[in-house]
Amino acid sequence: MISEKGGGPMVERLQVELLNDAFNSFQEASRQLETQYARLERRVASLKKELAEKNRALERHRRLAAMGEMAAKIAHEIRNPLGSIGIFASLIEEEVDGAGKAGRYAAHIAKGVKTLDTLLGNMLVFARVPEPRLAAVDVREVLDEALTAVRGCAADGVKVLRDYRGDGLVMGDRALLSQVFVNLLINAFDAVGRSGTVRLIVRRSGADRAEIEVRDDGPGIPRDQLDRIFDPFHTTKEKGTGLGLAIVDTIVKAHRGSIDVKSRPGKGAAFIVRLAPAHRE
Repeated sequence: MISEKGGGPMVERLQVELLNDAFNSFQEASRQLETQYARLERRVASLKKELAEKNRALERHRRLAAMGEMAAKIAHEIRNPLGSIGIFASLIEEEVDGAGKAGRYAAHIAKGVKTLDTLLGNMLVFARVPEPRLAAVDVREVLDEALTAVRGCAADGVKVLRDYRGDGLVMGDRALLSQVFVNLLINAFDAVGRSGTVRLIVRRSGADRAEIEVRDDGPGIPRDQLDRIFDPFHTTKEKGTGLGLAIVDTIVKAHRGSIDVKSRPGKGAAFIVRLAPAHRE
């Protein structure tokens, strides 16, 4: 029989087990530290990305604010002499009773003045959108009125389908929302061209948001253009000022709403406006 006194085999075995347990605990702690470190690395990378995006958004906001101020100044400076040109063109047209070259030229000038005045008006709306006068508004009615106003902009081969689901009451400024939908409809009609389908969808998104979607089956928006689609003076069209969607974005944000665009090349585009719903008494 071997004595276990003074550090016999049992003590040695116990020491080995303790060392083994300590080693296993150390390995487990190391694995946990590695996992936490990897998680922290991912979190830091995510925060860096978020910070970079916020910095870009802040810089974009500064540029847009400066651009808006400049646009407002230009619009005010141009509008007064432009109004005089329009008045004199109308007087000439009346003087010659619309006859001959002078009448045609005067009419052409008057038409050009109206086009420029509309553009300047858009610039002013973009630069300083009025504070919305909020009231309960049925967006289905506003959509229908906007469609009636711009239906002539669509080709004969364009179909418009309505999908109005449930209550369409929102808190909004009827006149400003009309501008939003007019611009979105014109944009959709331009996208589908001679033939295609434009869908108008009204639905609830939970209890705190109403969604209004204007969807087309046109060629879609290039992926590299999506981030800039609401920037002023940015346009994917051969003709256009690039202010329509910028105005839409400005008005929707003035309503404390949001607007998103979804698009895939060849699959059309959908603009989704989200507004606070109005509750019936």
